[in-house]
Amino acid sequence: MIAGSRALNQPRREPQQRRENVFKKNCVHRADGGLIAGAAVARAQDSGALLELLVKKGLISDQEAEDVRSDLVKENAGTAAGKLKLSTPLTELEIYGDARVRYEIRTAKSGAPDTIDSPSDSTQRNRARYRLRLGLRGTLVDDWFFGLRLETSTNPRSANITFGDDSSVNGPFSKDSDRISVGQAYLGYIGLRDFTFTVGRMPNPFVTTTMTWDPDINPEGLAEQWKHTFNISSGSHSSASTGSYSKDGTSTVAASQTSEPSTMSIDVFANFAQFVYDDTNPENPVGPAPNGIPQKDAYLLGWQIGAKVNFTKTMYLQLAPTLYNYTGNGDSFNTHFSGDPAFKVTDPTTGVVTTVTPNQTGVNSLLVFDMPGEFGWTFHEIPMRVFSDFAVNFNGDDRAAAAGHPDKGDNRYAYQIGLGIGKVKVKHDWEASVAWQHVDQYAVDPNLVDSDIYDSRVNIEGVAVRLGYAVTDAITANLTYGYGWQIDNNLGTGGVGDAFSLNPLREYQIFQADLSVKF
Repeated sequence: MIAGSRALNQPRREPQQRRENVFKKNCVHRADGGLIAGAAVARAQDSGALLELLVKKGLISDQEAEDVRSDLVKENAGTAAGKLKLSTPLTELEIYGDARVRYEIRTAKSGAPDTIDSPSDSTQRNRARYRLRLGLRGTLVDDWFFGLRLETSTNPRSANITFGDDSSVNGPFSKDSDRISVGQAYLGYIGLRDFTFTVGRMPNPFVTTTMTWDPDINPEGLAEQWKHTFNISSGSHSSASTGSYSKDGTSTVAASQTSEPSTMSIDVFANFAQFVYDDTNPENPVGPAPNGIPQKDAYLLGWQIGAKVNFTKTMYLQLAPTLYNYTGNGDSFNTHFSGDPAFKVTDPTTGVVTTVTPNQTGVNSLLVFDMPGEFGWTFHEIPMRVFSDFAVNFNGDDRAAAAGHPDKGDNRYAYQIGLGIGKVKVKHDWEASVAWQHVDQYAVDPNLVDSDIYDSRVNIEGVAVRLGYAVTDAITANLTYGYGWQIDNNLGTGGVGDAFSLNPLREYQIFQADLSVKF
């Protein structure tokens, strides 16, 4: 027993050839370990290029390369990640997500032209909420990519679920509103140089701000994107570079085609989209008698051409002029927008009082030009940025007239200006921003504007302040405060409110405290 134990503890003397093989194998392990650790789900052929290089250099033989490949596959299969099986067409897969808990307080006051609620009547909404989003992004063979994301809530402008909001259905802590929906489901192709094509429910392909688009909206339809980077060298000529798209098709990395030093670059891009805004069922291209108005799907079309000038690595200027127009009628948004508050009508014969609620969602007479912009730089290594947006509805006169206010056609403008300091990336990073915003009643689509700061409304202006701090690399704390008020006191604050049905919002305040984790 003792002799046996001693024998087991004795270092064995290996033949010279075996020691050489172990040395070569270790070389391959060290060189290829980063690849295997970083993509544990990759197949054995992923290390083929490195093994072929070592064979060409004469460091290992063909048989030794095969032996090492086999050992790597076995070792990888023994790990937790190595047990994940991927189909042959799938070349890369990323699992990502985020969770957030929030407490918010919103207050609002009524005012003219509301004839139902008492003047300056105040209301308040306090609620605790949570949000969960879990997604997959992947690349496929032959230059295809895809994305899928599940999220809480069915609201297109918010994935939040309110604590205790459905207790009356099945008692306390019931789950009637705690539903999971498909937030994103898209397929894309990047086989043509500088181009990306996407179809499905996708991340917004446009450069936007919260003035015109709620960041939670994932539009459905088609998108075509082009991006090219021009590198301007320190000499007197420029050289082009290729934009390579990431697997989700939303970002690019410029790969320079010249070895000359570059001091400035220009990213020129074009984003086009055809979104299915409202599906009509059934469709009638001719239209029913007697009016003969065609009944067909409504589409939102977007046309954006812009550029980002990178003066240095930390200083840039971006402008993205965009035009949005609507085609078709649909069957849910084909009524003329009003935006006016509800009012009561008494039947002179029966004396019955009826409440009439004017339309808040119509998309008639919208031809919107939008110009988001941003200038960024660093000050003592602190990121700084000035961001802005300007929009005008070229059909503002027609939209106002259809709403019964032909004298209000000048209420067609929207603008935003703000300053941001800092940027949250890793632990202990911080950021702060302040922004002023003004949105006229007939300026933009009320179904797309941000649902938080101004309660999904138009005809409101005000200021918003945000603070953010990275508690860890994955956990971020945020505070937001906004204060807004009615612009034109003779008009309602159009749109379907996120927290209040009150119209107009003579004054509006919001406070939010968030704690978020990303994984």
